[in-house]
Amino acid sequence: MSLENRHAVEIAHMERVLRSYGGVLTRARLFDECGACHWPVLDTFRAALEEGIASGRLRALGDELIEVPAEEEAESRRAAAG
Repeated sequence: MSLENRHAVEIAHMERVLRSYGGVLTRARLFDECGACHWPVLDTFRAALEEGIASGRLRALGDELIEVPAEEEAESRRAAAG
């Protein structure tokens, strides 16, 4: 699996976890709830999280909190990104 595909799967998992907890978690709690300590590549959580934020699929609220945008907002960003 390519790194790009792996990150897409990991970001989708982060989105599901965030939605299951009301849409917002701390970075540390998201790491724990995603089971990222068991992911096959050591630094992939941080890299996937940064990619998710850059793509608009996830949003940083300050230094510690991460949220998943509403479904409609996320779909608009994906459509605009092409």
